[in-house]
Formats: sequence, structure tokens, C-alpha cells
Amino acid sequence: MKKFFTVLLFTLLTHFAVKAQYLVGFHFDAYKTDNRKPVEFIDKAQFGVEANYFLLTQLAMTAGVEYWTEGGLKFVPGMRIYPIQTAFLRFRPLLGKEVDYAFGAGYARRITDFWRLEVMTDYYFEISNVALRFGVAYTL
Repeated sequence: MKKFFTVLLFTLLTHFAVKAQYLVGFHFDAYKTDNRKPVEFIDKAQFGVEANYFLLTQLAMTAGVEYWTEGGLKFVPGMRIYPIQTAFLRFRPLLGKEVDYAFGAGYARRITDFWRLEVMTDYYFEISNVALRFGVAYTL
């Protein structure tokens, strides 16, 4: 019985590993609810790079870094869940000088076989802000 479960586990892991792929994206915040002036986003820029590893077609583990002009560099692990192929939900802790958690939803539009545009919104729990974010992503 042990051998059966070992073979089953190995088969499942191999199956998921073969289907795995990577997605690398660059995103920036276009607007946050704490921006009080129309051009304040210039002084409060936020942008990041994120790598996604798809464990399943609907589930990706993510890791990246973000730079906030008002908060410095942050390490951002997380996950994405794709309930449908073009839309996703994501949860990310932001680890840096200050810790925050973000929950968001997004939409991805394929441009070519490898490139896609992404639009997403995130809610930051600790600072109670919502951000509108745009980006591009490349499939490896």
C-alpha cells in the first residue's frame, strides 16, 4: 500500500510539473485612493516586478519586489487564483519596513502568444487604500 501511494504521489507531482509555466510581469499603480491631487502619483510612485509559477492552470504562486517612493523596497510573495482564464484573484503580503496585506482582482488580455496586458485593483488592509494598477506580462 505504501508503494501505491508513493507511485501515485510521484505521478501527480510529475503531471503538475510538466504543465507548469512561468509568467513575469511589470506593474505600476496608476491611482490610489489616498492621492489627493491629480498629479500626486508622480510623488507617490509604486511599481513592481513579479514572477508567477503556475502549479495548476488555475493556481499560481508568486514572488516579486515593489518599490514605493513613500515606503521603500518591499518583498511580495503571494498567490493568484484564476476562476476563469482571463480573470484572477490575488492575495499578497507586502514585507518591508512596514508590513501590509493586499487582496485584489484583475483581468488579463492576451496580445500575442507570449505578451499580455493586465489591469488589476488591490485593497491594502493596513493603510485602507485601494489602488488601480496596470502592467504587462510575458509568458516563459
